[in-house]
Amino acid sequence: MSDASGIEIATDVPRQVPLRRNKGFRMLWIGQLLSDTGTHISGIAYPLLILALTHSAVLAGVVGTVRAITLLCLQLPAGALSDRFDRRLTMIICDAVRASLLALLGILIVLDLASWPVVLAVSLIEGAAGVMFDPSAAAALPGIVPDGQLEQAWAATEARTYGAGLAGPALGGVLFGVGRAVPFLADAVSFAVSCGTVSRIRGRFRPENTAGRTALWREVTDGLQLVWQVPVLRAAVIQTPLVNFAFSGVLFSITLAMRQHGSSTTVIGLAQAAIAVGGLLGAVVAPRLQGRMRLATLTTTITLAGALLFGAASLLIPSPLVAVPVALALLLAPAANAALVAVVLRSAPEEMRGRVISTVVMAATALAALAPLIAGLMVQHVSGAWAVGAFAATTAAAAALCLILPGFRHAESPAAAPG
Repeated sequence: MSDASGIEIATDVPRQVPLRRNKGFRMLWIGQLLSDTGTHISGIAYPLLILALTHSAVLAGVVGTVRAITLLCLQLPAGALSDRFDRRLTMIICDAVRASLLALLGILIVLDLASWPVVLAVSLIEGAAGVMFDPSAAAALPGIVPDGQLEQAWAATEARTYGAGLAGPALGGVLFGVGRAVPFLADAVSFAVSCGTVSRIRGRFRPENTAGRTALWREVTDGLQLVWQVPVLRAAVIQTPLVNFAFSGVLFSITLAMRQHGSSTTVIGLAQAAIAVGGLLGAVVAPRLQGRMRLATLTTTITLAGALLFGAASLLIPSPLVAVPVALALLLAPAANAALVAVVLRSAPEEMRGRVISTVVMAATALAALAPLIAGLMVQHVSGAWAVGAFAATTAAAAALCLILPGFRHAESPAAAPG
């Protein structure tokens, strides 16, 4: 276990000031808002470009699947590598690589030299740089903000993520209509700006206690063992996969069910945007919940409420009003995520934060990769209502785990402690 005394900034630990006045956090947040938006822009542009180049929806799907599987496999070694090197320098290099690659792809598209293997290669390398960036940024956070503001900082990160998720896809579609290269060039600019803002963060971000480094696979194993040994981390890797699986499945089921019943793509897009607004509002509310609800209370409440609200949503399909209960289910998600990430960061030794974060994130998101397949099978062979109902039952099971697993019940952070 580690506490605030283990953060890596030795000489200029930031004072407890509002986050908006914390220059380091502000630089990271602004840069990542732009780069996250850019990632969503290119995320929708990649399949559109493959379709334009090959006229094959199957090939576009193959490229997307290969990218997703590759990035999932890289998460654990990326976490170990982020614990070896200076984390700020790692972020700068990753952003520079992504900016250069996407600018090159944009130029190749303009010159009519892009082919689908080139697009695949760029997407894989660019995605790998993103996988390396994320644990470095998360592990560096306790060195940018004081310990007592970790929950608030991650809530602001959640707001950034939801905001980028709202704006990015729509902007990507518009920019692709202007020109095939435009979304990728815009994403390159976003990464270049992020590179500049991260470079303005001051402090020391090289992990300490690195003298006894072993083989990379051994360090990955050490991270896995630590996560399983710490009760709250073990509880997180058991329970959160079900939550993310259920939420992803509900969103995908709604899209398929509404389309199956003849809803236009515009209506579906508006429904998904309305759902995302729930998460965005939750991120705004999250700082007000800091210190008022324990992690166990948050996780139990969000899963129980999610189960009930998803059950209500199953009764509303295929009406666009299905977005209302799902958006309400997302209201507490940012607060719960912020509390969990803060506890994870406090539970990990400074020199192992990258490995711990990447292990928890991989475990939390791996099962969600199956959600579209399960949702598609259920919508096609049963109904959209039954699909959402099944994911509601999954959420109820996650709520039961919150009550059973001792890790959540005993987890308590300084920011959440009463008094």
